[in-house]
Parts: sequence; C-alpha cells; structure tokens
Amino acid sequence: MLEGEGAAAPMDQANGSGDHGHDVPSAADLRAFITGKLPADRFAAVDAWLARQSGPDVEQALADIDAPAGPLPGLIARRPGPPPGFQAERAATRHRPGSRLGEGGMAVVFEVRDQALDRIVAMKVLKPRQADESLESFLLRETAFRREAARTAALEHPAIVPVHDVGITDGRPAFIMQRVTGRSLDLVVEDGQLSLAKLVQAVLRVAEAVAFAHSRGLVHRDLSPANILIGEFGAVYVLDWGVAERIGAETAARVGTPAWMAPEQAWPGAVNPRLDVFALGGLLFLVLTGHSPRPDPSALEAVDDSALDRRGVPRGLAAVARRCLRIEPAERYPDAQAVADDLRRWLDEGITKAQRAWPWESAWMRLRHAPRMMTALCTALVGLALLALLWWWQQAAAIDAVRNRVAELVATVPLDQVEAVAVARAEVRTVRSRFPNLREAADLDARLTAAWEVAQATQRAAHQRSQLIELLHRTRIAGPATDQIHALRAVLRTAGLTLDAERITADSAALAAAELNNELAEGLAFLWRAERERGADHHAANTAAVLAGGGPTDGWKALGRVLGKTGFRAHDPIFCVCADSESALADPRAAAVAVALFGPEPRLAAYARQRLMTNPGEFWPLIAAAQAALAARDLANAQRLAYTAFGAEPASLLPHVVLAYVSLEGRDWPEVLHQAERGLIADQTHAELRVLRAVGLANNDRRSEAQAVINALPAGHLRYHLIHRVGHPMERAVDAAVAAGLTIAQAEPDLGPISVPHGH
Repeated sequence: MLEGEGAAAPMDQANGSGDHGHDVPSAADLRAFITGKLPADRFAAVDAWLARQSGPDVEQALADIDAPAGPLPGLIARRPGPPPGFQAERAATRHRPGSRLGEGGMAVVFEVRDQALDRIVAMKVLKPRQADESLESFLLRETAFRREAARTAALEHPAIVPVHDVGITDGRPAFIMQRVTGRSLDLVVEDGQLSLAKLVQAVLRVAEAVAFAHSRGLVHRDLSPANILIGEFGAVYVLDWGVAERIGAETAARVGTPAWMAPEQAWPGAVNPRLDVFALGGLLFLVLTGHSPRPDPSALEAVDDSALDRRGVPRGLAAVARRCLRIEPAERYPDAQAVADDLRRWLDEGITKAQRAWPWESAWMRLRHAPRMMTALCTALVGLALLALLWWWQQAAAIDAVRNRVAELVATVPLDQVEAVAVARAEVRTVRSRFPNLREAADLDARLTAAWEVAQATQRAAHQRSQLIELLHRTRIAGPATDQIHALRAVLRTAGLTLDAERITADSAALAAAELNNELAEGLAFLWRAERERGADHHAANTAAVLAGGGPTDGWKALGRVLGKTGFRAHDPIFCVCADSESALADPRAAAVAVALFGPEPRLAAYARQRLMTNPGEFWPLIAAAQAALAARDLANAQRLAYTAFGAEPASLLPHVVLAYVSLEGRDWPEVLHQAERGLIADQTHAELRVLRAVGLANNDRRSEAQAVINALPAGHLRYHLIHRVGHPMERAVDAAVAAGLTIAQAEPDLGPISVPHGH
C-alpha cells in the first residue's frame, strides 16, 4: 500500500526513516520509476526513499503496483544475510576509498587502500541506475557486472588481473581486484620505445591469456588496445572481461569495440573462439603497421613480400596477421592457443606455420637461431662429400648393368604384342628417369613408343567406331535431333575431320584426303540434318561439303552435293529432282540415309517399298514407307509398317509418331494419348509428340493437363504450323489441339526444331 491508501505512514515509522508524508512516493511515481519514465528531479528523491526502506517492505510496495504488464513481483530480490563461515578482518571498514582511476560503460574503478593488509588495490563499482534507465535494464546490467566478477575470478592467469573479493559499497555491487599500472598497447606502439620483438612478446602474452580463457570455455569478445595494459618489467594484462561469454552460447546483442570486432560479431550467432582470433590479428596488425586493421582488414593481404621486406615487416608475422584477419571464420586459426604457438615459433625460430615458407628458407631461419645446428651442418657437408664419392663409384657400376638390360630387351621384346610392349616401355621409362643421357635407352624408348602409338591408334579407331555406331543408333530412337550436334562433332573430330566453320575451306583436294567410311559418312549426313534443324546453316553447308568432297563412294558424294543445295518445307528437307539424287539412290547405304533424312517423297517412298521387298526388316525404309502411307491416308498400311518397325528398333519414338497420327485420323483418343506417351519415353522434348499428347488428354476429359502441356511449348512454333499450311503432319496435330478447345498463346510464328534438349 502507498501514500493515500493508509499504509505509507506505518511503513515509515516502522523503519525509523523519518520520512515526511509529502516525501512518500505515489503509485504513479513508483510505476514511472520502474519503467524509467520518472523525471530526473523526482527520480533521485524516489531512489533515496527506496534505499531507506527494508527489503521486504520495498518488494511488497512494488508488487502492489497495478503496472500495465501486471504485478511485478521479485524485481527487487530479497538479499539473504551472510552465511556462517570465515569473517574477513575489519570487513565493514577494511577498504578506504581513494582516487578515481577510470570509468567504463557499466562501472567506475577507484583506487582503495586495503587497511587489513596495508596495500593499494582497485575497486570496480557498478554505476547507479540512471534516470532514463528502466529497472529491468538496470537489473540486467547488475547481473552482467556480477557475472564479470565471477568469471574474472575464475581465470587465474598471470596476464589476467586477479579478483580478491566481491561485495557492496554504498548499496551498489562492487569487487576488489589487484591494482595494476601501465599504458595501453596503442600508446606503447605509438611512442616506439619497445622493439618489435618486445611487442610481439606482449601480443604472445595476450594470446596465452586468451588461450587460457578458451580452455576454460570463455571468449573475451572485446579485445582491443585499450583493454591491453603493458606494465613495468614486461608485465602484460588483459582487462575488461565484462562481455565474456561461454563458447557455443547464442547471443543476439552486438558487443565489443567496433574497430576490433570480427565481421560476424555484428550479427546474432553462436560464440566462437575465432572472434578473439580476429581481434588478436588486429593487435598484431597494430604492432606491425602502427594502425587499426579497420576499415580494411585485407591491407596486409594486398602487400607483397618484397614490399614487406622494404618496410621491415617480417613475413612470418605478416602471415600470422593475415590468417587471423580472414573474413571467413573457418580460414582463421581455430583458437588463441594456435596463434600463441605460431608467435612463439617466430620468436624461437624466426618463422611461422602461416608463412608456408620454402623448405630452404625455413631451414635457414632455424640455422640463424641455432648455432649448434650450424656446426652440425658443416659436419654433415663433410659427410656428404664422402657419400658423393661413394655414389659416383656405385653409379658407374649401375650404368654398366643398365646397358646390359637394355640390350636384353632389344633382343627379346616382341613389338607386335601390346602388353609386352607396354611392360617393356614402362621399364625403359624408369631407366631413362634414372639415366636420362643413356643413348641406348633413348633409342629403345623411341622404338617401343612407335609400336605403342600404332596400338593406341587402333584402339582409338575401334572406340571412335563404337561411339559413332551408338550415336547412329540414337538417331533411330529419337530421329536426327539437335542434341547430338556436339557429340557427333566430337566423334568426327577424332577421325581427323575438323568441322569448325572458320577452318573449313572449299579445297576439294584437301576434302578428298579425308578417309571416310560408311559409318563416318552416315554420321556426317545426320550431323547436317541436326545443324539445319537447329538453324546453323553455315555449319551445315560445311558438313555437306566434307561429305561431297570425301565421301567413300560416288553415291555418298552425290548425297553430299544434294544436301548442299537442299531446301526445307517446314521440318522436312526437300529431295531434289536431279542427277545427284538419282546417284544417291543407286548406292544402298547412301539411299538408306536419304530416306531417313528427307520427308515423304514419291521416289523415296518407291525406293523404300522396293528395298523392303528384299530386306523387309530394315528400319529406315519401314519408317519412310509408313510416313508415305500416312501422307496418302492409307492408315491400315501405315499402321502395319509402324508396328513392323518396332521389330527393328523397339525403343524408337518414330513408329509411335506414325501410330499416334493413325489414331488421330480414327479419333481413337485413348490410343493417341497412349502412343504419344510411349514415344515421349525416348525424348521428352519432342514437340510433335507433346502436342499429340495434349490432344489425347483434352479428348479424354483431362483438359487442364492438356492446356498445361500446350503452355509449356513455344507458342511461336505452334502458331507457325497453324498459319503455314505445307502439308506437314504437325499441322494436323495443332489443328486437333485447337479443335479440342485448347488455347495457343499469341506469339510471332517461329518454326524452330522439333526437338531441343532441356526444353523446346
């Protein structure tokens, strides 16, 4: 209860505070006091009144306030009396305050005299609550202050100021610690009185102290020159452990000195020893360059080693600083102990692991720091001279033995057996690596290499042929698709054919020198088809020129000349009525490829039917005859020929295309869908089959799926076949899609290829 509610006066009398009625705060005053909204003049009076009350009375008074967030029990904890045990001598009056030594964000440090032990110590006292500071913020600050005392006291290390005692002064938490004197690291560096070695030793002491904290699970998080004190006689102290945190703890607040913080310290995350490693790199950077690594922690990275030498910066120390100051935490040292080890290594040996010096450089630095090793080196050199004499004698004997072995290989190795040549060649190569000037071994190596190259050429030819046969098989499965251009060019290049547009010439003699066989000629023909489909007309013209100039037969050369002057009707090339086309049809291998490349044409259809009379299972004549029957609306014959083609190539999509169009003519919608989906197994990007699938879906009450298929196709391609009526089967598929109610988006008509990898 507060003033105005009948309880304030008895509280004051019971405490003997002597407060007058007008000095007792109201409920509104206390609510504003707790939330940090009380005016400064009134804040001091309320704070003094609360200090005069007993703990239980204050807690009860605050708990009765009807604050916006509800009652506030326990904001001011009852402090229990001191437990029984050891009692310090003259505890109440032991420490006599002296001058003020310094001030930080949360506390003030005073010099005090310990009267019991007659010594000067330091006392760090929590700052009082400020007028604009909420009670909750103050209590958090008090908790952090007490935690600093406890954690600093737990770190017993020569470079960490020891905490002697903890307690309260004038109602505020405080702790007693050793009084240390000295200057901050930045001032010591600035006056230039200490040598580089002394400064590095100071940084090493800092790294050792931080490493000790890391071993106890703590990260300092605020290493800066202001928190490093250099005392007399080489003493080094790491101060201000107020924001130290446990390794692995998740933190949200940004703490530390901005100019010396690791980049990731500005964001919430888990506490990691590499935060302190970055700061240690900054301290070393200061020692080496005289300034902070901010705003450019990569300043040393941009300086080459020769420039460092001119500035007198040791490369080993620069390498340590560079590694500590890496932006990526994983690229730094794992903890302060690793930094201390490398600094100690530089002081002892003049080199560091981070430097990654050449072996000779590392050895020389060690020798400079170890006279005994220099003596040992001289002794070793004498021994090496004796060993060299012994080696010379052994080498002469070894050369005689090797000459005898080479002569034996010359007489016994059969050059026509690949495995024997490979084994002997490996042995001779080993001999040559040991004796590079041995003429007998060089001569035998040349003979074995020639035999090996002949065998390798034979193997390459066999491999090239198997690759080409596989690619030609692929054309029977998916047609001469554009996704085979690079593969066909690579295989043809292994046969010595350079098809790059800028290197082909019209020199017929050079083209005739290419040794083409039927498989290579067929590969060139299908490459021409794929290049024309893709719109690479210049490349296609060069490919046709190679076939015309170097075809293995007159029929192939005639087909090459036909390809060089062929035009297109939609997706199908037009087989010219000319002497060259007749010559091509007279060659069975060239004619078989012609019926595969060109669209339905009376002469090709007649040839296909004639070919089937003697070879009823040949794939390309079956497909050509089926396409011709489909164009003539002879559906029964087209269906029969397509099913027969499955016997020659079960995985091909081409018979499925024919059967899908046969079903389209018969309005057998389930069969249209079935054939389209079976064909798409071979090539998911085949535009013609995708349109037929959409038609099948739409006419089987799956209109939304059908529209999605149409939307995934290039609208310009569909618009082209909708507008340009040249008799291509794709026109029927697009018409059927429109008749089924499917919508084709507005777009500029564009023919494009039937099949393009990764979408069309």
